[in-house]
Amino acid sequence: MSELLDKVNSPDDIKSFDVTELETLAREIRDLILRVVLEKGGHLSSNLGVVELTIALHYVFDFKKDRLILDVGHQCYAHKILTGRKNEFATLRTKGGIAGFPKREESIYDAANTGHSSTSASLACGMLRYGHDESQIVALIGDGAMTGGLIYEAFNDVKTIGKKFIAVINNNDMSISKNVGSVAEYLRDLDSVRQPFREYGIKYYGSVDGHNIAELIKAFKYARDCKNSIIINVHTQKGKGYEEAEKFPDKYHSYSPVRSEAGSFSACMGGKLLELAAKDKRVCAITAAMADGTGLEKIRSEYPAQFVDVGIAEEHALCMASGMAMSGAKPYFAVYSSFLQRAYDQVIHDMCLNDCAVTLCIDRAGFVPGDGETHQGVYDLSYLRSVNNMTVLAPKDFDELEDMLEWSANYFAPLAIRYPKYVPVHKYSVRTPFKAGSWEWLTNGGEDVVVLACGAVMNDFAMSVHDAVGGFDAVNARSVKPMDEELLKSIAGKKIITLEDNVLPGGFGSGVAEFYVTAGIAVPRMIIKAVDGKKLTQAKLGELMEMNGFTKERLIADIKELKR
Repeated sequence: MSELLDKVNSPDDIKSFDVTELETLAREIRDLILRVVLEKGGHLSSNLGVVELTIALHYVFDFKKDRLILDVGHQCYAHKILTGRKNEFATLRTKGGIAGFPKREESIYDAANTGHSSTSASLACGMLRYGHDESQIVALIGDGAMTGGLIYEAFNDVKTIGKKFIAVINNNDMSISKNVGSVAEYLRDLDSVRQPFREYGIKYYGSVDGHNIAELIKAFKYARDCKNSIIINVHTQKGKGYEEAEKFPDKYHSYSPVRSEAGSFSACMGGKLLELAAKDKRVCAITAAMADGTGLEKIRSEYPAQFVDVGIAEEHALCMASGMAMSGAKPYFAVYSSFLQRAYDQVIHDMCLNDCAVTLCIDRAGFVPGDGETHQGVYDLSYLRSVNNMTVLAPKDFDELEDMLEWSANYFAPLAIRYPKYVPVHKYSVRTPFKAGSWEWLTNGGEDVVVLACGAVMNDFAMSVHDAVGGFDAVNARSVKPMDEELLKSIAGKKIITLEDNVLPGGFGSGVAEFYVTAGIAVPRMIIKAVDGKKLTQAKLGELMEMNGFTKERLIADIKELKR
């Protein structure tokens, strides 16, 4: 630990520092963030950009009684270091360690568990309405979050509350990728706009150099003492202090020291979609500020006319995609599973009720290592299976994902293809031609127990156990909706285990049981192995699986139980 940082165990300890000492502290915090994240991974460039900003906020405000809401939460590392967690910082994003996002269970200084964008102002409105009058609510808002509509719904409500609200815009021209659209242009030019938030009843102060602690302290003291709601526009540099991250802030947004040479589902999807776009001008790739995270970099550069980035606006992206499909386009919306949750109304109301030929390429489905509860993609099977007209697929490997995308080119109805942040390890000898409603036998030796595995992680898990001990047959249940009804009928006299990286209610296993009930077939002896939503935290994939009962020992015990 460095000399000044050694003295800091709470934000109170920095309030006696002079500006020179605070600048030294900023360098020491930045060094600590660099050491830990370059070794273990995490959100790097966003956190390097807010070190001085975070120090100044804690210097001016008392967040034991005031509230600091981070939007989005991945910019919390300096905040955690300053609020009594510096000694645990090396455990970042690990099981039993500190989370990579704010977490109320960790500290009184974490006002809300925030991992998704654009929620801070609405949370602030709620806290103001029923909070203590003497508390000040400060929302630190990344400028990418300003492309999310929820922010403006909250701003519209601020005047009616009649209490003071402080927003600090961390303005660095970046979401994960470069910010796009009219809001991004507006934010770049805020200072030339006279009273830009006047219509919301909110004062404006800016712009402030986000790496000048003296300027920041002056601005935040003004905001603290001001009687009106106020927005402070702060300009920062994403990746500040680390040359590589300054040059490539998107590359270092979420950094991993381990680079797989085996590819990823994201890259596989992006490569195949590039092929489809080259052959069919109706094909259009859509992202909500996640082009790099979802594998769309090449289609963005090679076919810009067939690429749309709407910013952090999943609802708009999906509703717009539905309108495109109604007009004859073939849109593919690449989105993380946990972010698709925000557009569920559009899935039902715009995409499926209109029977639109939109394909959802759902990335980070299932377990998501490291990121914690807010980013787990373990609900999509449940919330998609229940929607009319929706087809839901889950490939076991890269080859099957390519087959599904090739098949999708001539499928003109709502479609979802889900895949994990995971590199398949099993080398499958089976590659059955794909069509919706068809499963494939991976092993078929006439065993009494049949394991139905959904998705890449679960198929690999099933086959690893089968290779080790045998004793069951395995099926790749790659079409979740519709299911392979003929295969299900054929195994009705056997014992069944279903495997899914999704919660149990409404998920794949529930769908298997529902089939037998609605078909009037006696439900076989079944064990449904699914995710326990209460057992999700920041951890490695293997640890998450173990916590949720997906171990070789547990599966062997389940098979033995069924055979009794």
